[in-house]
Amino acid sequence: MADIEMLQALHGDAFILHCQKGNNKGNLVVDGGPNKNSRNIVRELDALGVIDLMVLTHYDDDHIGGILSYIKKHKSDRPFPVKHIWANCAYDIPVYTSPNISFGQAKKLADELKEINEELAQDGFSTIDWETPIVAEKESITLPFADILILSPNAGTKNINDKNYMNAIHNANIGREYYTRQKQALKNSLSELALVKKRQPKENDIQEVINWSSIAFVVRSDNFSMLMLGDSYPCSIVESLKNVGYSTDNPLYVDFVKISHHGSRNNISNELLDMIDCDRFLISTNGGNGTSCHPDRETIANIACHAKRDRNKSIHLYFNYPIRKIENVGYKFIEEKEVEHYNIVVHEDVQQITKELA
Repeated sequence: MADIEMLQALHGDAFILHCQKGNNKGNLVVDGGPNKNSRNIVRELDALGVIDLMVLTHYDDDHIGGILSYIKKHKSDRPFPVKHIWANCAYDIPVYTSPNISFGQAKKLADELKEINEELAQDGFSTIDWETPIVAEKESITLPFADILILSPNAGTKNINDKNYMNAIHNANIGREYYTRQKQALKNSLSELALVKKRQPKENDIQEVINWSSIAFVVRSDNFSMLMLGDSYPCSIVESLKNVGYSTDNPLYVDFVKISHHGSRNNISNELLDMIDCDRFLISTNGGNGTSCHPDRETIANIACHAKRDRNKSIHLYFNYPIRKIENVGYKFIEEKEVEHYNIVVHEDVQQITKELA
């Protein structure tokens, strides 16, 4: 069995992590892709039987759709097949929905979970703890099958997300800007692009606040370790890593990193990468959804050229769709000559990864 399943979730995220600690095994599901692909995701989740922990990193449609569909399908199952759920669903928050942001779906998920718990209690079954806020901590959470260190959101960012998103209006018309920028990016070398300064998230931008409040964490089990970044921003992760003692001189070691936000340029930084000791990076995307295309060439530049990178070691990039399909949606994000020059190994159309074979 693979350690990691990076499911084909169109422009979204859907991961299954098969963890083991001693004799204890557990299935950890992270996100469920967009609603229009939920049937395929639900089929994969059904095959697991029992899900030990389900994590919805944030409310974007490309992460919540399959989760909501799975919960609805199994709400009457006894026992309920999911043991624990981390979702940061703000049950009492008014609903706002756009094509990309699904507070409406988050509210539906919260409604479903509330109803499931009421019925589980009536039927004499244990209820699900899904309302406990998930925020960054200095100590790992110990589970039978893995240890998990929460890095994001911090309490302040979560409060911004919970209270202020109704005051923001998100302008999602960024498709034309993307194409223009990618054409320009191809004219610059990766080493030049790696030096481009990143924009910080804005508290009054609804989309950026949602991503900023993503649940991000390090999972460690006997068979692998992984940094799951959701759609988080690097400033939050850097702060949390520093708070638990990591630095450029004492970097976090993990076997894999799930790159934030499908490889978006503003969700990664040289500072963050310099604090991580890893040479295997996963990017989940089919290229984008028309208004936003991924990955950005600048992201590849950061991974290939950040200061602490050992150029004698190959960098492995894993994509869950064929490169040609990804690039057909946007523009070419890496040249063949750059793959060789920067010692990069590209793995395309990969849905299953095992540490020993990676």
